[in-house]
Amino acid sequence: MQIYQFLNLARTVNDNENVNKIILVNLLNKDLVWLYSNLNTIKYDQKFLKKYLALVKQYADGLPLGYIFGYVFFNGNKILVDKNVLIPRNETEILVDRALFYAEKLFASKILNVLDLCTGSGCIAISMALKKANWNFIASDISTKTLDTARLNQNLHQLVNVKLVTSDLFVNLAESKFDLIVCNPPYIEKSSDTYQISKLAHEPELALFADDGGLEFYQRIFASVLNYTKPDFLLALEIGFDQKQALEKMLAEKFSSYFYWFEKDYQNHWRFLFISSKGL
Repeated sequence: MQIYQFLNLARTVNDNENVNKIILVNLLNKDLVWLYSNLNTIKYDQKFLKKYLALVKQYADGLPLGYIFGYVFFNGNKILVDKNVLIPRNETEILVDRALFYAEKLFASKILNVLDLCTGSGCIAISMALKKANWNFIASDISTKTLDTARLNQNLHQLVNVKLVTSDLFVNLAESKFDLIVCNPPYIEKSSDTYQISKLAHEPELALFADDGGLEFYQRIFASVLNYTKPDFLLALEIGFDQKQALEKMLAEKFSSYFYWFEKDYQNHWRFLFISSKGL
């Protein structure tokens, strides 16, 4: 069968033609330019067709592409993913970029000690470490299975400046002090309908959901974070789009003498919170 016939059959399984093409070129280890140039020339057998349609069916059933392929690209870097980790989002790339930008403004050329809390796949620490080879990173997570995946990514990128630590937030970091702490914690309210109506159903609940209206981890972080920061510090957090008001109340109680500000994501939602010991 020719490639255009594969795509025609795939359309009967999944009506998103762009995704069907992406799955096909990934399976072939080609690109879209090659695909369009060979729609009517290259032929593949029924065995290949069966494999291809099985992947298309997985996507149609709600499995994210990251899990189908086993990787995503995050800040231009290949990040391996599996069922034990949350698939990195584009919004989190903004968190990384802004955290680096503000850290450079606040600390100039200083060599920083950085903590990536709730590291998951390790995408935050890894993308930062690739840009800041002289900085020291600790990436922590409560799940050992999650850290196994993060270790695969650490090895993939041959990073020696990232240390992986099993820890429930700060529990196993008692002797550490950090200039920069970055965290994309679970922040979806457990009663949210989002879980029922989206592809989040395939991702680990441990990485998604939090108690207290989704605010549990911010409460826990705010309660003890100053015990783990140096006098001059930057804290960078990803937040839920509807949590700004609740967080402002928490900040007024705990961080009234510090500088803090919120920023928006690509969808114009409040998505990031930054707390600093000094103004920019």
